[in-house]
Amino acid sequence: MGEDQGRIAVWTILGAHTADLASSDAVSTDRGPIHITKGTSQNGAWCDATVRLADGEGVLLHASADRNGQRLTDVDPCPARDHAVDAIVATMKSGAYTRIAYPSDSLHGYDLCGSISLQQVETTLNLTGLTNKSTPAEQDCQWRANDGSDTPPGAMVSVMINDPNLFMGKRSTVNGFPARVWDISNTSGPGRCVITTPTKHWNTWPGRHRSDTGEAFSELLYTQVILPNQTEPGQACQAATSIATQALSHRPPN
Repeated sequence: MGEDQGRIAVWTILGAHTADLASSDAVSTDRGPIHITKGTSQNGAWCDATVRLADGEGVLLHASADRNGQRLTDVDPCPARDHAVDAIVATMKSGAYTRIAYPSDSLHGYDLCGSISLQQVETTLNLTGLTNKSTPAEQDCQWRANDGSDTPPGAMVSVMINDPNLFMGKRSTVNGFPARVWDISNTSGPGRCVITTPTKHWNTWPGRHRSDTGEAFSELLYTQVILPNQTEPGQACQAATSIATQALSHRPPN
């Protein structure tokens, strides 16, 4: 495939966002009944925004620029975020959106965050003092240490709709599903691993994604584990595999 030239990615999360961004540089504006707040997080690593209606329903956006998982400091992802905000505002004003009725075999079809307990995560990672920072309604599950860093130790699982071929890593199998295991640990010290596991193929995706071209997408379980130290190579990926396996073991069958 050649050298990775980098990418700008925008993540959007639908749900109730009743609070504005907490970042110190956050700026809020209103476009009619739509309230918009823009700022940054993780020391400027992310360009963020919330776009919400008066009842709190809306979208949380994160935009970032990276190459092989490393932040690009010479590329500004904020214009991409701003374009996404404009598109969301236009959609909200037109009312041209619907809720998807997810089937039982979807990752959205069960309590993903409740499928793993904080104690199970701490045991798997051999860490204590983690805090459950999950947002179950958004299928964003996080158990993190409160160490004040941008990438605190812990684990996360979330749901993504995308083309699984976009993700890097060695081919593997997790709970019977094909997976990509990407070990991005340092040669010594902290460990970090990302696993993407396609579980359901949508042909075609009933929502909107990038463009209305009738593309087929997959529903992926995204798992990440960060360890403060690794006692042996591959330890973070072993823990991430275990976390992903626990989450998928509660998924309803096809």
